[in-house]
Amino acid sequence: MKKIFILVTAIPLLTSAQNIGTGLSFLKIGVGARSIAMGETFTSVPNDNASTFYNPATLRFARQNEIMLMHREWIAQTTTEYLGATVVGNDITYGLSALATSVGDIEVRTIPGPADGTFAARNFSLGGSASWSIYDDLAVGVTGKFLYEKIFVDEASGYGIDVGALYKASDDIFIGASVLNLGSMDKLRNESSKLPTTLRAGASYVTAFTPDFSFLGAAEAVKTFGDDNTRIHFGAEITYDEQLAVRGGYQIGYEAKSFSAGVGFKYGLVKVDYAFVPFTGAFGSTHTFSLSFLL
Repeated sequence: MKKIFILVTAIPLLTSAQNIGTGLSFLKIGVGARSIAMGETFTSVPNDNASTFYNPATLRFARQNEIMLMHREWIAQTTTEYLGATVVGNDITYGLSALATSVGDIEVRTIPGPADGTFAARNFSLGGSASWSIYDDLAVGVTGKFLYEKIFVDEASGYGIDVGALYKASDDIFIGASVLNLGSMDKLRNESSKLPTTLRAGASYVTAFTPDFSFLGAAEAVKTFGDDNTRIHFGAEITYDEQLAVRGGYQIGYEAKSFSAGVGFKYGLVKVDYAFVPFTGAFGSTHTFSLSFLL
């Protein structure tokens, strides 16, 4: 049972700090290689499908339709897959998302000796989002999610709701806030998992150094109710000719991680992004890859 022990103890440790009072920790692991490389500072960053995971109101400021695929390699052979889509409308912009985290080949033992078999632990979220403008520079958004978890033969389902707002203070500055994972789960055998309800608030700033180079900086505060600390995230991105990007991030308040980094390439309507996040101790490092199509 070594893998399942690592899974249930390490994921909360790597996604929070100190006392943990919530379940379904996969909902606290960021999506999108670009956002992860920038320290998950995407509550106020528009025009990226991954931003929907942090604040559904960012959808309204999307400039074009997008389809995103993501794959993430994690500890103990844990993998995360994400599929997201943005559909820009005249009055309402819509988003779709599917997020799955799993770890396989967990050994089953009822007595000392060889394993009796193996099983997989899985978590899944399927969401639909919508965002619309209250004023020209202020948008709100909401996401409804179906949630599912399974460990061995025990499984449970439930629902989650995300709400958010995004304000365009100027052509260069966006300010955003969101409340994520409001909802509940059915009982997993004897007890229900408590959703990691999270408050996020932050701002982003973009400017052009030269006609070829641009800079994006972002910062935000993250508070998960039921956990101890409020965490602070910082992120930055330097882009050359809208085709090559170098990114970095720093997070305060986590026990096993702080720095992140990554790169991105764009050719025509296709974007490829990579993120690297090192962890302390025996946890190793994680690698995230995203492929996006701008339609």
